[in-house]
Amino acid sequence: MKSISPAKFKYLMLGVALLDFLCFQAALLIGYWLWVNFPWHSNYQPFSTFALILWILPPSSIIIFRLVGLYKSEMGVIGVEEQSLIFKAIWIVYMLNLAVSFFYRDVNFSRLAVFYSIFIAIFLVSVERYFVRHFFEWLHKQGIAIHKALILGAGYHGQRLARWIEQSPKLGLQVVGFLDDEIERLVKKPVSPPWIGKLSDLEKLVRTKHISILFIAHRKLEESSVANIFQRCRVIRLSCWAIPSVYQFYIERVQLSNIGGIPLVGFRQEFRRKYYLAVKHFLDMIIGFLLLVSLSPLIVLVALGILMTSGRPILFKQSRVGQDGKEFVIFKFRTLKSAGAKDAISPELGKSASRRGMTPLGSFLRRTGLDEIPQLLNVMRGEMSLIGPRPEMPFIAEKYGPLEKERLKIRPGITGLWQISQDRKRILIHENMDYDLYYVEHFDFNLDLAIFVKTIVSMARRIFQASSKKRKGRGR
Repeated sequence: MKSISPAKFKYLMLGVALLDFLCFQAALLIGYWLWVNFPWHSNYQPFSTFALILWILPPSSIIIFRLVGLYKSEMGVIGVEEQSLIFKAIWIVYMLNLAVSFFYRDVNFSRLAVFYSIFIAIFLVSVERYFVRHFFEWLHKQGIAIHKALILGAGYHGQRLARWIEQSPKLGLQVVGFLDDEIERLVKKPVSPPWIGKLSDLEKLVRTKHISILFIAHRKLEESSVANIFQRCRVIRLSCWAIPSVYQFYIERVQLSNIGGIPLVGFRQEFRRKYYLAVKHFLDMIIGFLLLVSLSPLIVLVALGILMTSGRPILFKQSRVGQDGKEFVIFKFRTLKSAGAKDAISPELGKSASRRGMTPLGSFLRRTGLDEIPQLLNVMRGEMSLIGPRPEMPFIAEKYGPLEKERLKIRPGITGLWQISQDRKRILIHENMDYDLYYVEHFDFNLDLAIFVKTIVSMARRIFQASSKKRKGRGR
């Protein structure tokens, strides 16, 4: 799907490219400054010699950014996809730079200064893109460069599409509402945006709501019905896009081909994912052990705090479903006053009841996410990963269909896309399937690194907010 944003979007992207260029320039200058002022080398290079790289690396970076897709309008998924591509693009940029400097000895610039600039560039570009993302959100909230859209089909796929559009501000789309002729049959009806009518209301809504795009996300529509809807949209000059029927098994990585112009659909085998899973497990064990050792003082303090305020047990244990549907016992710090039978289902269910039965320390642990630290033991036992789908409860997993079972192909994680998303605050904990399926479809080293970094930032923010709230409570 080509960009459906307003034409002016490309001019905004030119501004973003200029900011990226300046970030790389700044990263190289800071790298050179560090190399000069904190030397652990004997050589020295005048700035006039080093300056050549300032006009080679930043322009090549813009080209690489363009090739990996960092200037497309479809960037979404809470910014994690964009952050993942930033990591990927910068690795490529600097690896190419180092390769050129290795084969062409006449290129004289400090490789150490350039090495410093790698991490500075990652930081500067990430911060810049964060503010760019919020700038686009601000523009669209002001009604600037906005296309209004309707979604036909208020079920799972329609609501998922609406969430992804909301989290992709660069698209310049605002979903006004859903159309569905069988809204009463839905178990979970849409709230925001709401259901606003049936398919027969399409022309009226296009006129009154100034709609310019229709998305068809109704899986049960016959091919002839979809063709008729497209024809209606042509007549009233309404852009129309449909989720294809193959979407129901998209998780298998559909491969498109053709024979003599006849389109074919098949499945692409990707062995690299299997190798990465092995590397990922190895990294999980190493990083998990280092985290356990470094966090051991905090673990002891929290354990003593729980023991002194509410007694035993210190850990909350519960059965969860892991890789390939195997059950295991997950560990968390206990946050509720009682560990009896009434808590056996889940400490997350029944939020109001749980809050009343939560200790002050437990409330702090839950808000900050520090209650999850004991899951490092599950990582060391090979039952979980640091990053992955959320470990689900058995009675929920029993209801999974073929598509939902795809999230059980890999080890569940302590953190993941849903845990760091804003939807964590508004979507029930067991309705995070689309985040997990997205991760299973796209996981790689750069995506994991992006989630890991955003998890650290998210935890730091939550700890700060929880501490501020606690200080305000004491002040009263």
